[in-house]
Amino acid sequence: MRIIKILLLLAIIPTLMLGAISCQTLQSLIGPQAKLEVIPAETFLSPALFKKPVTFKGSGFAPKEMISVEMVLPPGMKMKGLKEGEKDVGIAIGNADEKGNFTAAMKPIATLNWFFQVGWTPLLKPNFKEARPIPPGVYKINATGLDSDKVATSSLKIVPPPKKKK
Repeated sequence: MRIIKILLLLAIIPTLMLGAISCQTLQSLIGPQAKLEVIPAETFLSPALFKKPVTFKGSGFAPKEMISVEMVLPPGMKMKGLKEGEKDVGIAIGNADEKGNFTAAMKPIATLNWFFQVGWTPLLKPNFKEARPIPPGVYKINATGLDSDKVATSSLKIVPPPKKKK
């Protein structure tokens, strides 16, 4: 019985070592893990977002690849312009530099459509009377490399606006 245990150990140990080496080799082939930072990580919805938009900084992507930044909607949340069941909203696009780093900011149209959910006039002007801002909460943000398929995840917390002073 003791010989069987020794033989099993001798068979298992090289397999485990090979698996560890394979993981290291695979990691060196695919490069570093992608990372994403949302700036600011917490905000409230206000016109200030048009002057200083939410920005996304990422690293670990393939050099020169296009990056798509999406907000993942919580289950059950409905949003203007989306079909039932759609859960990702494209909120920014960026391009990685030669080191795989990128920075992208939300454009005003994305802020109007997805954060404020405004209506639009026939002359394509935002109609704030029809606005249905997204509720406060924590929203998952994904950045996806369109060539490498690498995905980095972070979050954005939307908080209620500060109370007005009397």
